[in-house]
Order: sequence, then C-alpha cells, then structure tokens
Amino acid sequence: MVTVTISTKGKPTIDLDFADKHPKDVTIAQLKDAVHTKFRKLVPNRQRITFPDKLDARGKPIALVDDEKSLSDYGVGQAATLRLKDLGAQTSYRNLYLWEYVGVPFLNPLFLHLSPLIWGTYTPSTLQLTVRNLIVLHFIKRFLESAFVHSFSRATVPRSFVYRNVAYYWGIVGLLIGLTLYRPAYSAEALKGSLLDNPTWIKAWSTFIIITELLNLYAHIHLASLRQPPGKPRKFPTGWGFGVAVCANYWYEILGLIGLIGITGGDIGTIVYAIIGSYFMTIWATGKYKRYKREFDPKVFPGKRYKLFPPVY
Repeated sequence: MVTVTISTKGKPTIDLDFADKHPKDVTIAQLKDAVHTKFRKLVPNRQRITFPDKLDARGKPIALVDDEKSLSDYGVGQAATLRLKDLGAQTSYRNLYLWEYVGVPFLNPLFLHLSPLIWGTYTPSTLQLTVRNLIVLHFIKRFLESAFVHSFSRATVPRSFVYRNVAYYWGIVGLLIGLTLYRPAYSAEALKGSLLDNPTWIKAWSTFIIITELLNLYAHIHLASLRQPPGKPRKFPTGWGFGVAVCANYWYEILGLIGLIGITGGDIGTIVYAIIGSYFMTIWATGKYKRYKREFDPKVFPGKRYKLFPPVY
C-alpha cells in the first residue's frame, strides 16, 4: 500500500492512501485527483506538487508535472511527504494567447475610424492606412499561430496573466499607437510631399516587414515540429536564422518592430511597443539559452550562436 503525506501552507496535512498499489502504479494524475477529493477547490490544474527529498538541476525540489508519470518515476517511495502549492485560478496557455491577440485587429482600425472625434476631421494618409493594415495582418497571424501552430510546454497559467497581457497588447497597440499615429500630424495633408508620403518609402518598409513576418511564421512552424512526446529527448532548432541566433523567432519579431518604427519615422507609440516587447523577448531568450546549455552539449548547441539579435546579443 502507498501512503503519501501532503503538506500545504494554510491547510491541514493530509494522508492519501492508495490501497494495494505500488508507487509505480500510481500516476501523478491519480495523485492530483485524490488531492481534489480532499480539497474541492484545488482542481488538478491549480496544484503544484513537489518532492522535497529530491532536487532538480537547479537545486530545487523536483516538481511532479507530468500527469502520465508514476510516483516511482520521480523517486517517490511508499511513505513519502510531498508539498502542495495552490497556483490559483488557471487558464490554458492557448486561451491566454488568443485573448491577448484577438482584440487588436478590431481596436486599432476602430481607433483610426473614430480618431476625428478626438482630433477633428482629417484625411488619413497612405502611411496611416498602410500601418493599420500591417498591424491587423500581424495580429491575425499571431492569433492563427496560437490557434493552430503553437504547442506549449505547460498546460496552464494563472488567469490574472490574461488581464495583464490584454492590457499590454490592447492598451499599447490598440490605444497608445491609436493616439500617437492616428492624428492630424500623420494625416495626408501634413505628410504631403514628405518622405513618409513617398510610395517607395512605404513599399520598401512594408516589404521588409512582410518578409520578417514570413520568417517569423517559418520559425514558429519549425519550433512546433520539434515538440516531442513526454519522455523523449528534446530537439534543438536548426534552419533559417537558427544557425546564428538561438531564438531566431524573436530576432525576426524585433526586426519587424524596427520596420514599424522605420516606416512611421519614429512614432512614439510604436517605439514604446518595441521597447517593451524587446525587453521581454530578451528575458525569454536568455532563459532559453541557459536551458539549451543545460540540455545539450554547449559546443554543439548553442555553440557560437547569439542568443537573440546578431551581432549585438
């Protein structure tokens, strides 16, 4: 018989008995279901269970994250003490991505349409209409990638992340860029005869941005193809861009942001969006670089590749 003691902050310690079973016969999913029967609020995706007697590569208690694995797979014996943390209300990673992207293709064009109510009547310029189209296409692409391309290493995230990410994307791209770009200073009358009204300028930057979008799409499809079933060794990315940058997908994303700044001649809302986005992508790329060095022979991958943006970082 397997008896597991579960301790969690703010709740009484409980014992879970699995009669006539060996640790190799009890899966993590069954363990979480047993916890749920004791604490009805703690549905499985709110539970983070760790085994303090066994440490991971970072010296932290190993987390029992794979529902299909058994207790014995994690080294948990017949009389072990596990720790339980309530992660709070959760939502799926896919829902998080879909929510953060779905609003922008509607909000951004709507802001251009309603901007005369703020600034007075003006004729939108080719630049304003082009940037609107590029932003809409970018976020439709992101939405479709999230729905059909991306796969996720973790099933859920705290529900509060939805509000945070929606505030960022809807607020910055929908509201801030709407305020700074869709105004008379960028109108057809104001830009007439200037570089920002030059068809060659607009077409060149638009072509550059579309190319970065296609490269980014390629990178995401490639990364999705590398996802392995649980228990199989992870593969590292190769192909266009990944030969020089560990996170080529972020590299292409930042190039697209640079293109957006370029085509607008340095619109302040676009610059803010680019700075915040690049900051977070730098953090994510650094984390992935360190993880790859732990998982693979660092001479092979990452090797001499840049983390994010050749030849800067």
